[in-house]
Amino acid sequence: MSHRQQAAMFAHISALVIGMVAVTTPALAKENQSDFRLEEVIVSAQRRDESAQDVAISVSVFNQEQLSNANISNPADLALITPSLSVNTLFGPDNAAFNIRGFSKELRTTATVGVYFAEAVAPRGQILQTSGDGAGPGTMFDLQSLQVLKGPQGTLFGRNTTGGAVLLVPERPSDQFEGYVEVSGAERNMLEKQLVLNVPVNDQLRMRFGIDTKDSDGYLNNLSDKAGRNFGDSSFFAGRISLEANITETLSDYLVLNYSDSESHGSGPKLFACNSAAATALVRPGACERQLERQRAAGDNFYDVISTVPNAGVEIQELRFINHLSWDVTENISLKSILAYMHLETSNNQDVFGTEFTETQAALTGIGIPSSPVDANREYLLGYSIAKPGVPVTSQETRAAEFQVQGLSLANKLNWQAGVYYENSIPDGYSGNYAPSQISCDLRTIATGDPAQFNCNDPLGGVLGGVGFLLLKTEYTNQAVYAQATYDILDSLSFTGGLRYTKDNTVGEAIKTRYKFTSTVLTETAITDQYAEQDSEAPTGLIELQYKPAERIMTYAKYVRGYRQGGVNLVTDSGVDVHDKETVDNYEIGAKTEFDWPLPTRFNVSVFENDLTDMQLQTGFLSPTSGSTTAIFNAGRASIKGFEFDGFVQLHERLTASFSYSYLDSELLEQDIDENRQRVGDASGPVASATFTPTAVVGDELPYTPKESYTASLNYRAAMPHEMGELQFGGTYAYTGEQRATASTFSPYSVIEEFSVINLHLNWNDMFGEAFDLSLFATNVTDEEYVTFLAGTYNALGLEVRSSGQPRTIGARLKYSFGANK
Repeated sequence: MSHRQQAAMFAHISALVIGMVAVTTPALAKENQSDFRLEEVIVSAQRRDESAQDVAISVSVFNQEQLSNANISNPADLALITPSLSVNTLFGPDNAAFNIRGFSKELRTTATVGVYFAEAVAPRGQILQTSGDGAGPGTMFDLQSLQVLKGPQGTLFGRNTTGGAVLLVPERPSDQFEGYVEVSGAERNMLEKQLVLNVPVNDQLRMRFGIDTKDSDGYLNNLSDKAGRNFGDSSFFAGRISLEANITETLSDYLVLNYSDSESHGSGPKLFACNSAAATALVRPGACERQLERQRAAGDNFYDVISTVPNAGVEIQELRFINHLSWDVTENISLKSILAYMHLETSNNQDVFGTEFTETQAALTGIGIPSSPVDANREYLLGYSIAKPGVPVTSQETRAAEFQVQGLSLANKLNWQAGVYYENSIPDGYSGNYAPSQISCDLRTIATGDPAQFNCNDPLGGVLGGVGFLLLKTEYTNQAVYAQATYDILDSLSFTGGLRYTKDNTVGEAIKTRYKFTSTVLTETAITDQYAEQDSEAPTGLIELQYKPAERIMTYAKYVRGYRQGGVNLVTDSGVDVHDKETVDNYEIGAKTEFDWPLPTRFNVSVFENDLTDMQLQTGFLSPTSGSTTAIFNAGRASIKGFEFDGFVQLHERLTASFSYSYLDSELLEQDIDENRQRVGDASGPVASATFTPTAVVGDELPYTPKESYTASLNYRAAMPHEMGELQFGGTYAYTGEQRATASTFSPYSVIEEFSVINLHLNWNDMFGEAFDLSLFATNVTDEEYVTFLAGTYNALGLEVRSSGQPRTIGARLKYSFGANK
């Protein structure tokens, strides 16, 4: 079904809902329309609670009910309902990297979008794979709100980010005994259970406790009999304890402990195109085409994948310990400290390209080596992450401290805040994995972790391939001082200025071992020690003018300077293993409005232009020490222009509509590909330069930046007798336009096609006047088959693979509330 057909279906559903309203509820007279008003939305976008309509930031806000209705349980799902937000899911949805307004987190760079849970930044991960820096399993339950801030956050937030910030605000302990028990079930044996309990211990101490567990079979069917049959599954446990204490009348403390443990089979890409003319395809002639034939013979289902990795899976353990100490020094001055300790540990067994190129005599004969022995258990390997027993992919602890002071001065005309920030993320030791590339091996023997048992065959004698074992340590240190103030020049006119100075340091060490074979004999063990360090610093900040021509209309114009730190990338070779900072100049004007006639309406719009300098872009190639790898280059200049608008309309006392739209016009303006290719050749040799593949070339749109995306929602509360409870139903149509995944000149499959999904929900709250809520939900109800990621390796490796979004899911949720929640 095309997105136009789906749009027509959604319009038809909308018409039915509106028609039902006309039948079941009498029309409201104009003089009574003021009886229902817009609910105020509170955000913490400027590190204090205030109305979203008073903040000169484009922000999307979701409460827990909205997230539940959309069945949002991992970071990747959030992109489906948030225009301007996209995700990179190369290492699965639980390790997804957020992109906002075209600012992409490339593999082995720091985040463009800061993710904050209870005001503390997310823990970092190692650079080997995308891990850390995100929401993580088990953080998206019992939330007060989830806020997506769009545009550079150059002053107030811990890490400088060029794209924006995602704020997860958990529910705080209240002064009433309350809580709920919730059980959800859905297709693919999904079962999720939540328990939340809030206890006021006494007048000074309150506690909140929560547990969330989820198990679900996968939606990806593995065609290989060498590994598990089910991918794209979910299994996690999360626990949270919050304490809030009024130590004195002016001193309070808020403590949050969040722990999660996730184990799944991981995700997997699907091979869908072959390029026999690629240089690297010549060493395994016909293998790619044979796999495509196997897939077709099996039915070529959209969700069929192939993985031969033993014990394939992703494990994530995460601990966050966050403490807020607040002191109201005077009526107008307050002090606050935020201390956080976080630990992240991950392990990953994954086939990056989803291939099973089994070794055959025909293939060996095709490259002129008919006498080489053949083993059907060996397969030609391109890109794999194979865990060594006892060695994690990431094991990193992060400590962060922020001290801030906020106040009002000059007869409350000056609202100001200032602070200092420190963050240090250190590894527990070396972490890493096996990365076999361009060699035929039995993966089961590599999983033993004993090179003496490796069953490998390299007829080219180590010229191109081998089995790499990468051990890495990366330490991050971030320091900043900042100040921002808003002065009310007039009741309707205010000026805001902010300044931040940041210093960042990244240090990396690596021990890279390369096992090379001549035919089936291990003939060389090459060990490379590598060290790299990168310092970067920059002033950032903003200048903003805000004008309110009427009571409920706010307009603004602002300039923001954003910055993303430089870094190290020891997975690649010395000479291309560091990259410099990236900066952005953001110019934005906007308006936020509310009005009651003819219907209570909220409408916000922003128009912006971003000029990027030294943008960090990824390039893939084959390295003699690291196999299939990537380097990060400061590509030059890029531009992102666009506009966003969102609105909410109270169509009737019982019917609401909301909508959100984003348009992005992005372009890479400068990049010296020949110079970068030469640098790769000098560092890594002629094979590396021949397989050089950037994610964008001059004139291309930026990666994962859809030109258009929008959502539209309707929600209706049906009139029922009070003793029956309340019936609520609604739907959301979400469209994501086509987006570039890799450079246009390096793959004919460089663009992800447009797609759209429709989500529906039906809630029966307070069933029969009791404290039970029953919800029915359906996500992607039209079963749209859509792509979320493309590898862009058609010319470099002779194949193209893709990752897919989730199919239709239908389920139900039963919730029992007790205490004050009744």
